[in-house]
Amino acid sequence: MKLFNTDNIHLLKKSLDLYAKEHSAIAKNIANANNPNYKRVNTDFSKVLRSNLERTLKTTDPRHISEPEIPERKNQNDAHSEVDISQEMGQLAENQIRYEFASKALNRTYRMLLSGITGRQT
Repeated sequence: MKLFNTDNIHLLKKSLDLYAKEHSAIAKNIANANNPNYKRVNTDFSKVLRSNLERTLKTTDPRHISEPEIPERKNQNDAHSEVDISQEMGQLAENQIRYEFASKALNRTYRMLLSGITGRQT
């Protein structure tokens, strides 16, 4: 049924999956920070999210609103394999905020659907 599988719901679910994977990668980097042979896992999944946005947001008229800009992350650790704990913790906090926002947006969408189906405010 299209009511429960809209582009907005699909995008929010994909972003939650993406943020969960990013959390796991950051946690792996933090757990192995003291391991000298550990090579840092790249946690920049913004390209994946951008490709999902490009598939769902199409403009067919120049007057349409263009897609939002997702800032590119500049990762200073790409040149070497050492893990900077403070940078990883900052990325973890940023990722948590994004996850919570997407989770609340999906929750709000489902509550609105429930309200429309049952006719009651939740």
